[in-house]
Amino acid sequence: QKTAYEISTRDWSSDVCSSDLPAMIVAVTGASGRIGRATLAELARAGHEAWALDVTLPSAGLARRSLVVDLTSAGDVFGALDGADAVVHLGAHPSEAHHVRHRVYANNASSTANVVSAAVALGIRRVVYASSITVYGLDWQARHGGIAALPVDESCGTRPDDFYALSKLTGEELVALVAREHGVCGASLRIAMVVGEDEYADRGRPRDDSDASGGLWSYVDARDVAQAARLATEHLDTLGVGNHVFNVGAADAHTRGPVGEVIARWVPELADRTRGLEGSAFSIARARTVLGYAPRHSWRDHLEA
Repeated sequence: QKTAYEISTRDWSSDVCSSDLPAMIVAVTGASGRIGRATLAELARAGHEAWALDVTLPSAGLARRSLVVDLTSAGDVFGALDGADAVVHLGAHPSEAHHVRHRVYANNASSTANVVSAAVALGIRRVVYASSITVYGLDWQARHGGIAALPVDESCGTRPDDFYALSKLTGEELVALVAREHGVCGASLRIAMVVGEDEYADRGRPRDDSDASGGLWSYVDARDVAQAARLATEHLDTLGVGNHVFNVGAADAHTRGPVGEVIARWVPELADRTRGLEGSAFSIARARTVLGYAPRHSWRDHLEA
């Protein structure tokens, strides 16, 4: 009898991840988080069957199937993903704020290793991975000549500056590895600071008077991240084998004043690059062009109404 750890006999020879079905079964890890809940709803609206995987389950009705899963347990992950057509991997410790740094790295790296290993073994060729804007280390790069132009796009080099950011970059490398060696079609979403739809009164307030250079005063609504995750999942067939990287953020900056003026005040090293800067300093042009990503939400809709 075939075990979960045996490599699938599915044909891996094609460079295109094809499916005969317009709708997919999409497993979502970290499904109880702010992005996870939004992603379950987004997938369901698009006609996909969403599975919720997390250590705590989301509210009833958000997913067709909900499973309590410890992502650091290979057995849990292999069992939970069996039968899925795609996986959106969101589950992770989101910072070093509540866990010591080595646990953050160990949890996030091992979880992603388990997810991509299960995808290979079970023949799941579509993997969307929630990476982070923190892989760029923008606050350091902004002050040490690492940013050649604004807005920053995916060509900017990476320089993680804590264990969380390093865990996110490690996850990208794992997706790239299974793409290169096993024909997986992957997308890594480098996500700006996320605001849930019910968080604008506090977390979502603009940050003109704070040093937010680590994200160049960018942010994104959880519902727009969910849109990007769905679009990436649906486009992996045409994107083909590889790890395709996309910045994901809002269309505007997290500032009341012009973002160029805010950046020049806090990071004078970038002052000469802010002339004419409009919208956000974190470019989402690639996601717009390739995926059709169109962020719908702004902090202004909540705080200026």
